[in-house]
Amino acid sequence: MTASDVFQIVNTIVLPAWLILIFFPGKSWRNPVIYTFSAAMAVVYLIYVIKGLGSFDMESFSKLEGIKAMFSSDEAVLTGWVHYLVFDLLVGNWVLNQSRKQNINHFLIIPCLLLCFMFGPVGYLLYFIIKVTKTRKLS
Repeated sequence: MTASDVFQIVNTIVLPAWLILIFFPGKSWRNPVIYTFSAAMAVVYLIYVIKGLGSFDMESFSKLEGIKAMFSSDEAVLTGWVHYLVFDLLVGNWVLNQSRKQNINHFLIIPCLLLCFMFGPVGYLLYFIIKVTKTRKLS
């Protein structure tokens, strides 16, 4: 299977997980399903990390040029993309869990989830602003 094929698969796999966060926020099965989706994609990530370990160079992390060089192959870009997909999904789930603990209306959280899906940290930032506004606390 090519990196392009795997890219299509992981992009397809992650969509139902985000739909679950948006449309089924209060279901008891939501967390286990989201964690299972995340774990499945983490396995894909691990496979590609292991495949790329032969060319791994710790010094690459200290320079922008080194990072660019690390992402010069399709497999490396796929690995980075899966990394984003997994963490964005986990952050989205965390945002949802925290918003439910804070009794924040789910309709306010949907834009946060959409932004987490598309722009990761921006979704978290919007949630943070909403949470601080609604609860008047930083913690």
